[in-house]
Amino acid sequence: MKQGKIIALLAGAVVLLTGGYLALRLKNAEKTKQKQEQEAPVSLISFDGDATASLTVKNEEGTFRFLFQNQTWVLDGDEFTANPYTVSAICSYMCNLSSVKTIARDVTDLSPYGLSDPVELTAVTDSGDSYQLLVGNPTPTNESYYAMLPGTTTVYTIDYTSGSVFRANKNTLKNRYLLDAYSTEITEFSLERDGKLIYSMTHDAAMQWIINQPIQWQGYTSNINEILDTFVRATATAFVDNNPSDLSQYGLDQPSYRIHAKTDAKETTILLGKMVSNAENEVSIYGMFQESGQVFYMTKAALNFLDDDLLSVAYPYVYNPDASTVKQLVVDCNDVQATLELDTLNKKYSCNGVDISDMGDEVTQAFQNFYQAVATMGLSQVDPDAKPEGEAAISFTYTLQSGEVNRVELIPASDTTYWIMKNGTYTNFMTRKKILNVTGGIISSYETLQKKIQEASK
Repeated sequence: MKQGKIIALLAGAVVLLTGGYLALRLKNAEKTKQKQEQEAPVSLISFDGDATASLTVKNEEGTFRFLFQNQTWVLDGDEFTANPYTVSAICSYMCNLSSVKTIARDVTDLSPYGLSDPVELTAVTDSGDSYQLLVGNPTPTNESYYAMLPGTTTVYTIDYTSGSVFRANKNTLKNRYLLDAYSTEITEFSLERDGKLIYSMTHDAAMQWIINQPIQWQGYTSNINEILDTFVRATATAFVDNNPSDLSQYGLDQPSYRIHAKTDAKETTILLGKMVSNAENEVSIYGMFQESGQVFYMTKAALNFLDDDLLSVAYPYVYNPDASTVKQLVVDCNDVQATLELDTLNKKYSCNGVDISDMGDEVTQAFQNFYQAVATMGLSQVDPDAKPEGEAAISFTYTLQSGEVNRVELIPASDTTYWIMKNGTYTNFMTRKKILNVTGGIISSYETLQKKIQEASK
């Protein structure tokens, strides 16, 4: 009896212990399940990002609605030019968004998560479907951001990169490019400095750049392309003001520079004022998008053409016909009196009546060098206000294979310069007298040609 009682007591203890163990396992399993559920990613939003028609960003700085038009993002309004890359990034991260963790459910106080006054994102697709997201503060460890869906009480975390993109401020939503276009799309471009027009030019139907003001002249395509490439790569460093009432604080009431650029789809006018500070080593300059009134500052050196003159974009030669189109060139230049006969198709050349066609490569090369020295005589300055007078001291007369005749004349302007005339009309350009005597210039190349002819004639 006593033994049976002991056995019964032991059996009861085993039952109690087993029950407690099972209860503990069930409790731990529930905790594990809750933890797994908390840590398991949850798909928050899913839609076709390429089908996004509009995106609205509401933050402490305002509400900004962007529309996808003509294959790019534009602001619904004219307050500023949209940064299409930032808007596209928001759509890309939003369209397939999952949580990192589920932080809390049935939340009534959202302030600890920064969700009482969140950034609100609303994406609408082409089909009219709307998707919304609320984004709060970063977590204390800056590993992620708090987020939730409108109309719910569950707080999640999302990855830090997505959260940073979603929390774009107003300046980030602005396009920092001075002109967001390809340089090849620009059809008009002008530069003013201290209120004076340096040049204004257009791209014509023949795909050539033409300078229209302050003179009419052919543009120098390679140099112009470099300037335009530089311009479209230039960006504002940061925005500092919006439509200020006092432009003088930035030197924009009387801007130091004004740049205007236009494509078939858009145009912009950039004003550049004073340097950001008076420090000798200051590198930043204030600027403004004239159309929107957005004031910014940028590195001045990013626009390395600002202090160049018209010669930087002007075709550098008065008359430089391809030798294959020229039949005769008569040079009357101080001590140089030369008549060149050319037939490049048949490789026939003569100088002052002497046939040099069979005198060897050195003579032919010297002949070509002399021709190029004349045709590529450089320009040294622009003077559209000059009124040349007097007789020409030097002339170059070209007779083309077609019979057309063109004459370039140099009239002394000073002890060091000539006015350049073409067919009796002032070109608005001048050249230096010393250019005739430089190594490889007209006089030295003619002397070399004569020397080579004499050597080949012995």
